[in-house]
Amino acid sequence: MAGTISNAKRNSFKVELLVVFAFLISLGFPGNYALVYGEQVETVMAYAVFIAQILAMLLSSGNSWLDVQIINLDRKYTVMYLFAAVIFVESMWVAEYKDLEFITCTRLTVTIFFVIWLQEQFEFERMIELICTAQTIFLIVTLFFTLQYFRFAFSGGTPFTEPFIGLYGTKNTCASELAFGIIIIGFLIRQRAHERKIYFGWLVIEAIQIALLLMCQATGALVCTVCVLILFLFVKYIRIPMGWIYIAGNILFLFLTLTLMPAFEWIFELLGKDATLTGRIPLWNQMITVLTRHNTFTGFGYGMFWRDENAVALVRAPFEEGSFLGSITSGAHNMLLEIWANSGLIGIALLFAMVLFSMKKLQIFSEEQYIFCVLILTYLMLNGFTERCLGGNYDYKMMGFLLVIALGCRLSSIQDTDENRKRIEN
Repeated sequence: MAGTISNAKRNSFKVELLVVFAFLISLGFPGNYALVYGEQVETVMAYAVFIAQILAMLLSSGNSWLDVQIINLDRKYTVMYLFAAVIFVESMWVAEYKDLEFITCTRLTVTIFFVIWLQEQFEFERMIELICTAQTIFLIVTLFFTLQYFRFAFSGGTPFTEPFIGLYGTKNTCASELAFGIIIIGFLIRQRAHERKIYFGWLVIEAIQIALLLMCQATGALVCTVCVLILFLFVKYIRIPMGWIYIAGNILFLFLTLTLMPAFEWIFELLGKDATLTGRIPLWNQMITVLTRHNTFTGFGYGMFWRDENAVALVRAPFEEGSFLGSITSGAHNMLLEIWANSGLIGIALLFAMVLFSMKKLQIFSEEQYIFCVLILTYLMLNGFTERCLGGNYDYKMMGFLLVIALGCRLSSIQDTDENRKRIEN
């Protein structure tokens, strides 16, 4: 009996180690280490996370090979299965490069099953701790990289005067990840303070992340972080319809920006500011023109728009050759347009359906679960206004989004009774 318990503990440790590894890679590791050790390192790690997700599910599926199970076809997650199936089918139908698309869609599907498995396998608090552990490791690796290779860790190779980029290629992507880290670890600190557990070490990590974020010199990420952290002050007092807010926020931002910003361009010029949001507005206008004329409902295949030379050429067409927009190669810098380009209006409809379905019973969520969902969805909404968001198949933004959806689907399937509410709270 003692041997069985010991084996179970070792197996649990292996599973948690794989989960932490999967999140670590999703955060961007090895990143700029590939500049030092070669791009093959990044390729190996990209496939390693795929294997880690499958191994984690396999190792926890039973006591023998007869119990092995990866796919959990539980009815409460139907909307997520539907999203995976439709995206897979339509992408394989329209994509230019079928073999590459098959790999991309397979990895997205495995990620969806992985986050569903996480919901079924771990208690909510433990799952947050594992994510924060991965974030801490990523931060430590980033600091080591900065000490070893100063010129790669700062934009332009000039330490401390140029923006900090860490393991990323640009200051905005680095700042976006640090913003996510500050939010998720801030949430863990709140949890531990509420439960009167020790959290001094996490405060140190939080302080380091804030310092690095300031070094990134990225105003957008800083504003996003402050806005989300402000929610800590009042979000527990009211249950806001986060599903509808997420959808309305994304649509209204794009609509109002494209219609109102040009009218107030003269004000921005007087202030010495760029009314085009660093070229984003003309890019968005051109993408809308392209997408209303080509593959409007299906997109160009999940993750394939910026890999399709013909599609990219359509976006570049009206801009001068050699200019920034005339040579742009990736990223819509807006979540709605990114999903539209890759999965069409069908993809947008499915994504919104997942959000609404998963957030339909917020009243039954525990306070901690509700706050977590609000913080993550708000971060993704604000980040998705002007940055690349939800275009990957296993990156931390997609993982975070799918975790919220899976958590919401699981809780929304529970009957709203006093007994169930008390069980969720405990």
